[in-house]
Amino acid sequence: MSQPVPSSLRDLVADTLEIAPEDVTPELNTETAENWDSFRHLQLMLAVEGEYGVQFDPSLVAHLTTVAAIQDALQKKGVTL
Repeated sequence: MSQPVPSSLRDLVADTLEIAPEDVTPELNTETAENWDSFRHLQLMLAVEGEYGVQFDPSLVAHLTTVAAIQDALQKKGVTL
């Protein structure tokens, strides 16, 4: 089972995608979230980078299409969630 989404990341995703925080789950992805298009994906990545003080390799950004993948990438960058 995947870890719950930390509140800081959950709120950031919910705000960016304009969805309810309770709708943000580790499984949420670009296919299941109606508002998660390419433009919002870029907005979300910039918001995540700004919030956590990290920078993702542009080639990785295209693959961060689930909340769980974003969480995993942040942890690999040493971010404590």
